[in-house]
Amino acid sequence: MLESPKNSRNIASAAWHTFRRMLKYTCEREGTHFVAVEPEGTTKECVKCGVETAKPLWVREHSCPACGFEADRDASVAWNILSRGLSELGVVHSEETPVETTLPTGITVVPAQRVVEAGSPALAERAPASE
Repeated sequence: MLESPKNSRNIASAAWHTFRRMLKYTCEREGTHFVAVEPEGTTKECVKCGVETAKPLWVREHSCPACGFEADRDASVAWNILSRGLSELGVVHSEETPVETTLPTGITVVPAQRVVEAGSPALAERAPASE
């Protein structure tokens, strides 16, 4: 159907619309976020510094002349799309790692049989008495 010269663009557009609608429904059902982002420029933009570098389609590596960041082109595009989606949701990450990290003191050892995840059906049952 897409190879016919008459309505191929409309058919492709309808297929993408259906895919996005199904993806949005699935995300809502599973309790996750769905954000449609503008893909324009994601192949040219550097993930680290944001500098755009023009490259032909056959070049499969992203190499930034400004900051020296190198990655697979597809991975770079995926990071750019993720970054755009998170920024639309208002999620921000700190750019630096914490200066000082500590471990909690007085750690109590708990057997693995006693660990129950949040939302587990085992939470509805009464916990057995300690031995």
